[in-house]
Amino acid sequence: MKNIYFIIIASFFFLGSKAQETNEIGKISLSVVMPKNMENLDDSQLSKLDTKISQIVTISGLSDSGYNNNFVIYPKFAVNETNVVEGGMQNITIVSVELSLFVKQVDNNILFSTISKTIKGSGSNKELAITNAITKIAANDIDFKTFIEKSKTKIIQYYETRCSDIIKKSDGFVKTQQFEEALGLLMSVPDAVSCYGQVQVKAIEAYKGFQKKNCTKQMQLAKNAIATNNYEGTLNILSEIDPASPCFKESQNIAKNIEVKVTAEEKKQWDFQMKQYDDAVSLDRQRVDAIKEIAVSYYKSQTTDVNYTLIVK
Repeated sequence: MKNIYFIIIASFFFLGSKAQETNEIGKISLSVVMPKNMENLDDSQLSKLDTKISQIVTISGLSDSGYNNNFVIYPKFAVNETNVVEGGMQNITIVSVELSLFVKQVDNNILFSTISKTIKGSGSNKELAITNAITKIAANDIDFKTFIEKSKTKIIQYYETRCSDIIKKSDGFVKTQQFEEALGLLMSVPDAVSCYGQVQVKAIEAYKGFQKKNCTKQMQLAKNAIATNNYEGTLNILSEIDPASPCFKESQNIAKNIEVKVTAEEKKQWDFQMKQYDDAVSLDRQRVDAIKEIAVSYYKSQTTDVNYTLIVK
């Protein structure tokens, strides 16, 4: 996964660590990027602002923590006015703040859309007034929804114009047996893009190549498990071998030899798994699930820092 650092008026932005799940694949996502520090805001307030931005994204049906982090949303928060109203038991501080949100495509440093909203907050001091203003940010505000929808449309357009390039690049990875890279790239395409079906076909092809490449290693792991009398573990390893793998027949023979050494429940689970392989629809579904796992694992293994300088006008 990429750790993204933005520099905005000498402030460093970082990508928060959020769980990456396979169910994010296929969804258009905007990874929320928050500053390490921001003038007028403490850590607690930054956390509250982070939560609000995540809600703005997810309410519109997008993921707020994309697994490959190519599209991000980040804020700029400014306190424009502070007034103290005297009277009653204590003085009341009123602040007027401006929240600006930006959606950007990271790889090419393309700004897709922006929005700014003015919000007022009040409290017994400036800090509490700012916190109150943050709590008043309405995640379901129609303006925010329109902003996210506009960004979503531009993200889809971005992939539409790059479908053939993505597929061509993945083919190059497959030719050099870089199957994890190929699957990670293909799975970055959202399901709302017109070439998604073609991408899925390519992903299945890459997955079969992945299975062929890892065939020997999987069989050795299975044999090692047998050597330690770990028959349940053996079945678990063998169950990951796809019917298209050149090792599939051998894996079935090994499984047959150890059937009498596993419990009835373990045997039942194995039989159920093999039955799924007999169903073309179930087999494709399992392949897609396995592909997603490989793609997520690949991006999690990426630790390259990418630095971008953004000019905020």
